[in-house]
Formats: sequence, C-alpha cells, structure tokens
Amino acid sequence: MSRMFRYIQNEDVVKSFLELKDSVLKERPVVIARHGDYSLFLKRISEKELGITIENTVKHNVCQDRSYNVEQTPNEIVARGVRHACQKMAELCDADVNRRRLQIWKWYIMDWQQTVGKDAKTLMEEELTWNDDNTNVEKEVMDIEAYLHGDYLNMGHTLGLIEKYLSKDKEHLEAFRSFAIADIMEMTGEDTKDRSLAFAEEQRAKEGMKKHTYQFVVSVEATDKEHARQALLSYLAGDDRISIQK
Repeated sequence: MSRMFRYIQNEDVVKSFLELKDSVLKERPVVIARHGDYSLFLKRISEKELGITIENTVKHNVCQDRSYNVEQTPNEIVARGVRHACQKMAELCDADVNRRRLQIWKWYIMDWQQTVGKDAKTLMEEELTWNDDNTNVEKEVMDIEAYLHGDYLNMGHTLGLIEKYLSKDKEHLEAFRSFAIADIMEMTGEDTKDRSLAFAEEQRAKEGMKKHTYQFVVSVEATDKEHARQALLSYLAGDDRISIQK
C-alpha cells in the first residue's frame, strides 16, 4: 500500500491557519498530507473559518469537505478531525489499490481459464463443489492472496497480462502499467527491507555485541602527569571539585 506523507501535524493545523490565513491561504490551499492519488488540503473559508478537504488530485474531485470556526472550536477537536480525515484518505487510497489489484487478478483468472480450456459453466460448477481428496491443486486458479504473493510479483508476467487485456484501451493501459510497476516495486521493496533486517538480526545473534573503542580528549590542570591522571580519575568518579576543559 502507498505511504502517507505528512507536511503539517494534526495539532499544528490551527496554528498554521492563523499564521498563513492572511498570506499564502489567501492565494491557494496548503497541502497537509498526501497518500497515493489523494491530498488533504487546508484552506481559508473566512477570517475565522478554516476548511479541510480531501481531493483526488488525479481525477480532480473532492471526496470530503469539513470546516471549523477557530474561535469556537478547541484545537483538540480540529486535530481529531484532521486525524479522521487522514484515516479516510488512507481508506480511499487502499480501496483504489485493492480495486486495481482485483481487476488484474480477474485478468489472471481469464488467462488461466483459456490456458486450461475450461468454459465458464465448468469453472462455476467446480467452484461450487468441494472435494477433500483433490490433489490436483497445482492446476487450480490461485486465490487473490496467493496470486499477489506469487505471479503478481513477476513484473513481466503482470505487465504482459495488462497489455493483453487492455491493448485497445491505451488510456487505461498506461494507468494500469504505472500502477502495477509502482505497486510491485513497493511490495518487493518492503520484502527486501524485511529480509535485510532479519539477516542483520541473525548476524548480530551469531556474532554477539561488538565492542568499539571510543576516545575522548579533555584537558585538566595539574603539576605533573601522575597528578593529572589522579585528577581525571577523581572527576570520572564524580568529584565535581575537579575542573576540566573539553
């Protein structure tokens, strides 16, 4: 799933409105957060009223709009409303991602159906029955979770499916290609990061904690080297009568 980027924290929205209402906000809304195709905007409605708007910046349509009177509404209520708006934006973004993934999975089913040579009626009959002794599972269509973590991550396979079923729809072809590339890169990127962290923890457990040598340079007033050594040891032991220069 896409990540959310925050530019203004929930608790700082009222403060930002008061600071910007007579300058930037008079000219244009300010982005509070982004998530996928969605942006959360802070806008000025009037001298005392701010607006919070979720907009799909690709389709240019407003999904949710709220307003608050800053003189009558406590900062905590505004912060809570902004947090809920961010949650709503995440839900909308996740729904878009899941809907696109599901569409690609449907193309996978259609492709699998053509490969095994089963018609829709036969496929439906098999899906409506259950056989505990069926060992021929490798020829069955994968469910969406298995597909997403298997064939879907094969970028060449997935892009081939998209081009096959959208060859005559150039607009959506490019949209789905861009989505699949970004989605697969994000999914495999997270997998790679998790594997790297797991490997680092494993190596740390095998090798144990490594000790490092640290050197600190300080100056202490003394009559000779031994006197200086004793003064430094006294300082390290907590004797605040000893003064040093770092």
